[in-house]
Amino acid sequence: KKLFTIILLVLAISFSYSQESKAYLGVGVGYATAGGDVADTAFGTGLESGISLNFVNFGYRFSKGFGITANLSSSGHPIKEDDDDAVGVGSISAGPMISVGISDKISWDFKPQYAFRMTGVVRGEGASLLGFDELTWHGNGFVIGNSIVMSQGKGFGWSIDIDYLSGKFTEMEADGETYDVEDDNSFSSLKIGVGVRYNF
Repeated sequence: KKLFTIILLVLAISFSYSQESKAYLGVGVGYATAGGDVADTAFGTGLESGISLNFVNFGYRFSKGFGITANLSSSGHPIKEDDDDAVGVGSISAGPMISVGISDKISWDFKPQYAFRMTGVVRGEGASLLGFDELTWHGNGFVIGNSIVMSQGKGFGWSIDIDYLSGKFTEMEADGETYDVEDDNSFSSLKIGVGVRYNF
């Protein structure tokens, strides 16, 4: 009953929330943790936290409180005890968006998404010498996205973004051939950053 009451309250606030813009397009930067099997065991030492980049942050609202979102993001994680090499993880995700008004100019966007493409690569001097830069890992996962958005009018605005990516690499590509990955290759990352967007 409590969950049902909370859902009704969120829906009621969403319907009463006044959103002036229909769509937005933005970019962002922040801090990204590294977790899961890949982060714990990569190259025997694991991965460190790194930088996250949102190359494309798109949203479109069908009504004041509901819409869709699509995102292209990545994060770079240095390999522990290795000053030259790092692992990059990128994802393409999409899903629904629920907007809840906090004040006249501030809103909370809740954006659960399916990451239908998650890609991992290794870059650096050591990776190049060993041929790891020729390998690419693929998989999928889920993103729980949250944004506190400032300024609801048309034009430029900004946001505080907190996103959690959780997925698994299931394939490895090498020399144009794709192979199934049977080992434990889960990856997760909590990303905290800021974004700039243009509201249409």
